[in-house]
Amino acid sequence: MKEKIEKLKNCTFLKLLKQGLASKYFPFVTAAITLFCYYLGLDLVLIYYISLTGMLILLLLDDATPFISVMLFLGIMISYKNSPSDVMGDSDYYFRTANLVQIFIILSLYILTVLYRIILTVSRKKFKFTPAFFGLCGLSAIFLLNGLCSENYTAKNLLYGLIMSASFLGVFCVLKDNIKLDSESYEKIAFAFLAFSAVLITEVVVKYIFIDGIIVDGQIDRSKLTFGWGIWNTMGMWLVMCIPSVIYLAYKKKYGFLYTAYSVLLCLAIFLLNSRQSIIVAAVIYSVCIIILLIKGRYKAANICIAASALITVIVFVIIYRDALAVYIKEFIEDFINGGAKGNTRMVIWGQAIDNYRSAPLFGVGFYTKFSYVPNSGLGFMPYMCHNTILQLLSSCGTIGLIAYIIHRVQTVKCYIKNITIERTFIFITIAGLLLTSLIDNHIFNIFPTIVYSSLTAVIVNDTVPKKN
Repeated sequence: MKEKIEKLKNCTFLKLLKQGLASKYFPFVTAAITLFCYYLGLDLVLIYYISLTGMLILLLLDDATPFISVMLFLGIMISYKNSPSDVMGDSDYYFRTANLVQIFIILSLYILTVLYRIILTVSRKKFKFTPAFFGLCGLSAIFLLNGLCSENYTAKNLLYGLIMSASFLGVFCVLKDNIKLDSESYEKIAFAFLAFSAVLITEVVVKYIFIDGIIVDGQIDRSKLTFGWGIWNTMGMWLVMCIPSVIYLAYKKKYGFLYTAYSVLLCLAIFLLNSRQSIIVAAVIYSVCIIILLIKGRYKAANICIAASALITVIVFVIIYRDALAVYIKEFIEDFINGGAKGNTRMVIWGQAIDNYRSAPLFGVGFYTKFSYVPNSGLGFMPYMCHNTILQLLSSCGTIGLIAYIIHRVQTVKCYIKNITIERTFIFITIAGLLLTSLIDNHIFNIFPTIVYSSLTAVIVNDTVPKKN
C-alpha cells in the first residue's frame, strides 16, 4: 500500500499540478478565471475552482503560501448579476436550493480540509504555541461571547461569533506553521496581490466604460460603482491593500520602475472610486511605500521621475479644481459630523455605538444590533456595523473585547519588530492599510477581509527569517 501511495505521489501529473499551484504566476490564472466567471455570472464555477485549488494546495503542498492568493480571490467571487444585495443584482441565486446544497457541500469539504491540515501540522509537531496564537484564541473566545448578557441576545450572535472566530483563528492556524518564508515566498504573495489588483482595476475601468452617468457635472456618482461582492468603499479597501505589494515588486524586480508606474494607475483607480476613506488611507500608505522604495530600491532616477510626475499632476489638478475641492472637503466634513444626504452619518452611528457599550459594558450588545442607517450591503445575514474597529468592539463585545483586541494588536506589532526586514515591512503596511480603512468603515469584521488579515498576520507571526538571494 505504501509503495502505491509513493508511486502516486511521484506521478508526472501530480508533479506538474504541484508545480503549477506553487508557481508565482498561478494567481494570474486565477485572476483570468475570476474575470471570466464574474462577467458571465458563473459564480458556482468560480466557487468550485477556488475551493478545489485551495484544497489541493493544503493537501499537496508542504509550503501553503499559495493558499494566501486563494483567500484573496475568495473575497470577490460574487458577480453583479447574481448578487443578493438589493443595491446590486438583487438575485435569489444564492438562495436557490440546488445552489445552496452545492455551496454547503463545498464549504464542508473546504472546512474539513483546513481541519485536516491543522491536525496534520499538530501531529507532526510542527505547530508552535506562540503568545500570538494564545492572544488570537482569547480574541476568538470573546467573539463567541459577543452580547452574552444583552437583553436582545440571540443565537445569531453566537453564529456570527463562530464565523469571526473561524476567520481570525482558523486561517491563522492553518498557515502559521505551514508557510516557508524566503525571498521567493514573499514574491509569490506580492504577485498574488498584483494579479488581484489587475482584476479590481479591470472591474473599475469596465464600469466607467459601460455604465452611463457615473460622472455628472464633473462629480463622480459613486452609487453606480457597485461590484456584486461589494461597493466603492470595499473596492477602495482592496486596492489600498494592493499598493505595498506593487511597490515591493518595484523594489525587488528587474526594471522595477515599471511596477512603480503601475502603482500610479492603482492610485488613480482608487481616486475614481470617490471612496473618501480609501483616498485618505491610500495617500498615507502610498507615501510610506514610495519613501521606502526611494531609500532602499534601485532605479532611483526612474522612480523619482515617476513619483515626481504623479505629484506634479496632483498639484496641478488641485490648483485647477481648487474651488470644487474646497466645496467637496467642506461637504465631507459637514456630512461626517452631522450626516445628511451625501454622508453616512458616522458621528451619529459612533454615538449609538457608545450608547450600546454603556448599556452592556462587559460583553457588549452583540453584533446584531441596529443602527439608524440603511446598510450599504443590503444583505440580511450581515449585521449592521458602526464603521470603526474600536467602537465596533466596544458595542459588540464590550470591555473584554477591546482588551483582547489590544493584546492581539500589541503581540502582532512585537512579532514584526522582532524581525524587521523589507519583506515583512511591506506585509505589515498591507495589514495597516486594512486596519486604517477599518477605522472609518467595517472591513475588518466583514469575513473576507478578515480571512486575508489572518493570512497576513500568520506571515508576520511566523518567525522564519527571510533568506537573501
